Amino acid sequence: MIAELVVFAAIVVIMGYMYLKGSIVRSFIFFINAIIASTVAISFFETAGRMLIGYGYGGQWIFMAVFVLIFAIFFILLLAISDKLAPDELYFGDLPDRVVRCIICIPLGMVLAGVLLIAVNLSPLPGKWPYERFDLENKNARPSAPDKSLILNADGLVAGFASAISKGSMAGSKSLDVFHPQLLNEFSLNRVISEESNPIMAGTDAITVKKAYEADSVLASSIQNRPAGSKLIVVETEIRNSSVKDGGALYAIETGTVTFTMGQVRLICKESPDTLTGTAEVIYPIGWLINETTLDPKAMTEEIKLTGADFPSGTKTLKFVFNIPSNTKPVMLQFKINAVDEITKLHKQQEEEI
Repeated sequence: MIAELVVFAAIVVIMGYMYLKGSIVRSFIFFINAIIASTVAISFFETAGRMLIGYGYGGQWIFMAVFVLIFAIFFILLLAISDKLAPDELYFGDLPDRVVRCIICIPLGMVLAGVLLIAVNLSPLPGKWPYERFDLENKNARPSAPDKSLILNADGLVAGFASAISKGSMAGSKSLDVFHPQLLNEFSLNRVISEESNPIMAGTDAITVKKAYEADSVLASSIQNRPAGSKLIVVETEIRNSSVKDGGALYAIETGTVTFTMGQVRLICKESPDTLTGTAEVIYPIGWLINETTLDPKAMTEEIKLTGADFPSGTKTLKFVFNIPSNTKPVMLQFKINAVDEITKLHKQQEEEI
C-alpha cells in the first residue's frame, strides 16, 4: 500500500510541477534523462560499492547510498547538458502542450518512484519496506513468483528497461541480465531476513567455488518433484568467516555467527557459458549435501546460522545442490548482494570435466 502511494504521489507531484513550470520538451528531457541515469545506476552501483566495502565505509547502507549517488550525479549532469542543447521555441498551443506534458509525467513519475523503491530494496531496512515482495513467513517461497507486486509497477519499469538495454548492442562484455536475470526478486529475497547477524551484503571474497559437478545418480533419483528437463548440480563452496571489511561473510563480529538463507545464494546458468553477455537464468539451492548421496533440504527463507566452531580453519565448505535446466551450465555463484565467484569448469560426478 505504501509503495503504491509513493508511486502515485511521485506522478502527481511531477505532473503538478511540469503543468506549472514545464513544457513538452522539458518533460520529455526529464523522462529520458531519468531513465538513462537509472540504467547507469543499476549497471554500476555494485562495482562502486565493492570498492568502498574494503575501506569499511557505509556498512549495509553502502549499496543504497552508491546507487542513489550515481543516479543523482548522472541525472543532474544530463539535465545540465540538455538545458544547453534543448530548443526553446517549440510551442504547440496551451491545451496540447499541457495535456502532453502531463501524459509524459506519468512514466517520468514512475521512473523516479522506481529508483526510490529499488534504493530501499538495497537497504538494510526490514523486508516489508517498501513492500513485502516475499513474505518472511512463506517458507515455500518461489523465487520467480513473488507474493506481492505493484499495480503501478514502477520498480519493474526501471529494472526492465536496464535489463533490456543490457541484452542489446550496448551491453558490452558483461550483461546485467546475466548477473541479475530477476533483479527485483533477487534483491527482495536477499532482504527476507529476521536475524541481526544476517546482513544483506558480504565481503567481496566471502565465497570461493572449489568445484562444480553433476550429482551422483543415486542422489538425483532420491529427490522427488524435480522440475522436468533438469539436472542436479553440486557446487562445492568455501565460505570465509573473516569480517566483511576483510572480504569475508562475518558481520556479527561479537557473536562470530555467519547467517544466511537459500534465497541469498544464487547460481547463474547460461546455455552458452563462454561469455557473460545475453541472457541467463538464476537458480536457488534446494539444500546442501551431508554426504554424496544424502541431501539436507532447506527452505528458501530458512535462516541458517554457522557459529565460530563451524570455521575451525577460518572457512567452511558447503556443497550446495541445485536443479538447473539440462541445456545450461553454471557460470557463477552469487552470495548476498555483492559476493561473486565465477565457475569456469563443470565436472561429471567429480571426475570427468565436461
